[in-house]
Amino acid sequence: MKKIINSNYFYAFIALCCALWLFFFVSTPGVGSTRNSNQSNTSTVTKRATFTVPLQLQADVDKYYITGYPENVKVTIEGPAALVTATKNTQNFNLYLNLKDLSIGQHRVQIKESGLNSELTYSIKPKYVTVNIQQRETKKFAVDVDYNKEFLATGYETGKIDISPDTVTVTGAASEIEKINKVIVKPILPKGIKSTFDQEVLVQALDKNGKTVNVTLDPQTVHVKIPITIQSKQVTINLKQSGNSNNSNFTFESDVKSIRIFGTQDQMDAIDNSIDVPVDVSDVTGNTKKSIDLGDALGGKVAFTDPDSISVTINTGSSSSSSNNTNSSNGTNTSTNDSSTNNNSSSSNNDSTEDNNNSEE
Repeated sequence: MKKIINSNYFYAFIALCCALWLFFFVSTPGVGSTRNSNQSNTSTVTKRATFTVPLQLQADVDKYYITGYPENVKVTIEGPAALVTATKNTQNFNLYLNLKDLSIGQHRVQIKESGLNSELTYSIKPKYVTVNIQQRETKKFAVDVDYNKEFLATGYETGKIDISPDTVTVTGAASEIEKINKVIVKPILPKGIKSTFDQEVLVQALDKNGKTVNVTLDPQTVHVKIPITIQSKQVTINLKQSGNSNNSNFTFESDVKSIRIFGTQDQMDAIDNSIDVPVDVSDVTGNTKKSIDLGDALGGKVAFTDPDSISVTINTGSSSSSSNNTNSSNGTNTSTNDSSTNNNSSSSNNDSTEDNNNSEE
């Protein structure tokens, strides 16, 4: 046995067995090449992805104004998963419209791509777009302001409006520029506003029918400041009788001698240094006090007042009448007493005459 192990034939046999084992191990499918198989499977997996890409123009945009095309389009790509993922993340390709050889007018043009890997298949939506190519024109316009004055609180009015900037640059097709009737901003004032309006407002280019013209505005918004104020002044009040009454001897008293009135400049100009305040006496039968709402009493002469109401004492003159009636009654009594005195005197004279006659007898 020892001779067999030490012989050269034994080692040759062992080497042959090992060689045969390695041969069968390598050649058997699914064994020994798992890693290479996985790599191969990964490279053959396909993937699909859809995303949005900016649409570019190949045209002389300084000379022509082009409309009708979308800013972005959707593209769907399909191919090896790793390549699809990389393409979606980097977007290292272009979708474009080639308009260089097209004349003025409308054209239906196919969207093309450049830069996509040849291993990828793709589809673009939309595939075709209709563009309108016109001569380009640029013009400056002053900005007008249009707002609803009815939203101002009663008595308030606007001052000089500030627009910054007060002009905008309008770019578009020459035919569209010709349609522009005015460039305006339309600030929306809160209802009942009492303070200055100060906001950024969108600029619009309108035709004579008030419809928006398809042009580009620079800037697209402007700063609009509308001062909103109310005028006021201090005036004395004159309490005046109003309403039907048989009594014409009313007198009025109030601790308030002057008030501050508020309103528009025209309302202030129409009132001097004093203002008449009517006091309704149609329901007054005796001395009384009334609270006069100055807003109701003054009507549309002012917007409002400070204070908004005053207390007025109304004297009917009834106390004087009672005094006169008393005096008249006293006079009658005096006259009666005088008559009685005269009668007594006459009686005394008669008695004296009778005495004289008796003496003569």
